[in-house]
Amino acid sequence: MPPAGVPAPDEPAKEPHPVALDRLTVEVVVDWADADRVLGRLEDLSSLLERALASLDCTVEEPVTITIGTAGGITAQALKDGGIDAAFLPGEDFASVAEGAATGVLMNTSQDFFLAASAARPELDEDFRFVLEEALTTTEDGQTFLETCYPGVEFVRAAEDPPED
Repeated sequence: MPPAGVPAPDEPAKEPHPVALDRLTVEVVVDWADADRVLGRLEDLSSLLERALASLDCTVEEPVTITIGTAGGITAQALKDGGIDAAFLPGEDFASVAEGAATGVLMNTSQDFFLAASAARPELDEDFRFVLEEALTTTEDGQTFLETCYPGVEFVRAAEDPPED
């Protein structure tokens, strides 16, 4: 029970569980004008995400692969088909795969851009999604990853329901 005057939390804090993956591929959808800027940082982005995940007991055997896309629909299809494991993509593209093919992890505060994890691999489960969210939002490396890809954009936990078309 919390001390007097301190409200009880709505839900207990979830503790991250160790997560082990053989590989992880994340696609970052950006505007065409930003593609070269982000493309020049792929190696840095891979290292940032690996370190952020490792700090929360998520190990990835192979180096994390970061890819760049400029067409959210193509990225959504790759997410649905399991060609990529997670993707940052526009809300309308996320909504097209949200029912059973992908689960939202993060969204921007405008709720029109999402990070989603594919449902094609069982190991990309709730524990993985929790660790991915925490790694990107609470670690310095994760926050640098987000700022590098999307300068000035704030991300929060994704809403349970995707946006309507």
